[in-house]
Formats: sequence, structure tokens, C-alpha cells
Amino acid sequence: MEPSGISIGQLLIVPLIVAVLPLIHVVISSRSHGGAKFGWSLAVLFFPLLGYIIYLIVTQPGKQTQLR
Repeated sequence: MEPSGISIGQLLIVPLIVAVLPLIHVVISSRSHGGAKFGWSLAVLFFPLLGYIIYLIVTQPGKQTQLR
């Protein structure tokens, strides 16, 4: 009988979601450019949740052009 609880796979998924996905979003997002993107990437790398939340609050969404 196996003990129930959190598996190793589940423990590896949590850091992926908390740290890697926000970093990928900052890198591919059009909310910042150039040096600012590098700075936000560092902030999210060192402080994943806090940096990402501040990034979403401070930066504006990329403007989309309207097709006529």
C-alpha cells in the first residue's frame, strides 16, 4: 500500500508555474521593450510572484491596430 500525499512530479510542477511561466510571459509580451524588458525579466526572475504582479500593474497592455 502506497502512502498518499504529494508526489515528486507535483512538487516539480509548482515551481514551473510560479517561476518559469511568468518569466516567459514577460519576455514575449509587448508590454515593455528593450532595457525595460530586461529589467522586468530580472525582477520576475529574482522575485517571481511579486515581480510579476507589479509588472502587470505598472505596464500597459500592448496596443493593437484596428483593421478596417
